[in-house]
Amino acid sequence: MNRPYRILMLGMRSIVVGDIEIHALTDGRLQLPSSFFPGLQGKRSAPSTVPVVIGAFLIRTGGRTVLVDAGFGPRASGEPHLPQHSKEQLHPVVSAAEPEHTGGLPAALAEAGIAPANIDTVVLTHLHADHIGWVAPNGEPYFPNAEVRYGAPDWAAFIEPAGRHDRGRVALEALRAQGKLRPLLDGEMVAPGVTARHAPGHTPGHYVLEVADQDRRAVLIGDVFQIPEQMADPAIGAASDANPGQAELTRRRWLGEVVGTGTIVAAAHFPDEPFFRIAADHSVEPVAAVAAS
Repeated sequence: MNRPYRILMLGMRSIVVGDIEIHALTDGRLQLPSSFFPGLQGKRSAPSTVPVVIGAFLIRTGGRTVLVDAGFGPRASGEPHLPQHSKEQLHPVVSAAEPEHTGGLPAALAEAGIAPANIDTVVLTHLHADHIGWVAPNGEPYFPNAEVRYGAPDWAAFIEPAGRHDRGRVALEALRAQGKLRPLLDGEMVAPGVTARHAPGHTPGHYVLEVADQDRRAVLIGDVFQIPEQMADPAIGAASDANPGQAELTRRRWLGEVVGTGTIVAAAHFPDEPFFRIAADHSVEPVAAVAAS
């Protein structure tokens, strides 16, 4: 059966690519200062703060249930964003007027009808704190039947230098000790129709997931793009980019792959519509507003 992309009315934002379901989830929201995104402040319409979703995705394919990214985890409001990176400490990320709200991933999974034990694979696009929080809080695996996959270069960049009580380090070392942690390989099919592709720059071990079935295609872009403005101007960076020059090259590379192709892009941090296409003029077209193809 060759059916078009469509929106599923399941009480959450979801699409189908061929016979593969992709559901957008969220762990919460926060506000970042526009200074967090170098190059954004000079734009005429740049706001003083930028809303950011702490997103994740659920993929159902071939009898498999895959979670892509795992939010901040159970954390008290007001803790610093990405605590293992000194660079971010220069940027207060929570406005006084709108405190952050995180920790909602379990409720989002429950709304999707998924228990933690139902997930067989967790793919971490990278090892920043807002993507790994629920994998093993306090060293206890939250998804007891899941293997956790990650980009190996991020281990040396973020986990090894972290203090031994750092929550991310505690979580990932616990998973490794239990044999539940395995590095990704570039081009590896991690589940039927789901391929991991190395996309470094934001972090050295950052991965994008390409989902393809029945001549349909979507890409889960991770943090290659963090705000919609980067689609029109890939020179706009982020304070959390480990290698800004490489991050920009990666943004331009992925734009070249998806612009004007009809490929659906799924972005974890975009505040409004997580699924969209990028038109030939680089404008962002939410899938709900685009005719099925």
